[in-house]
Amino acid sequence: MGNNVISYINSIDIKKLRNRMKTLNYYMVEVPGAKIQTKRSFLDFMGKKFSMPDYQGWDAYADWMKDLSWIPNRRICVIIDDYSSFLRKDSKARKDSIELFKDDILPFWEKDVLKFVVGGKTRVFKVYFVN
Repeated sequence: MGNNVISYINSIDIKKLRNRMKTLNYYMVEVPGAKIQTKRSFLDFMGKKFSMPDYQGWDAYADWMKDLSWIPNRRICVIIDDYSSFLRKDSKARKDSIELFKDDILPFWEKDVLKFVVGGKTRVFKVYFVN
């Protein structure tokens, strides 16, 4: 894997990261880990933040996360604050959400978009877990 990765960051360095992402014109979504405790709350939150037309289940969510044609930014960043609390009540959803980023969304934007989308362009897509 190249640039599109999941990284862990501490709460001290997050301020610098936010400033750098703003300077580089990232589309930034911050997930409040302590408030997101169920699959439904995660899908609702991400669906609204990314203005998705549909986010009823993992398949629809993954499909739209690999479209994002309505977001003009070439760089996207998802920050999950308080990662240790994120989806604490739903360990399967936590595992599924991470696998979707790692196995599906990040590789898609790094290289697969060139294969599967006519005129597709790669995007930088970073995910940060704040611990």
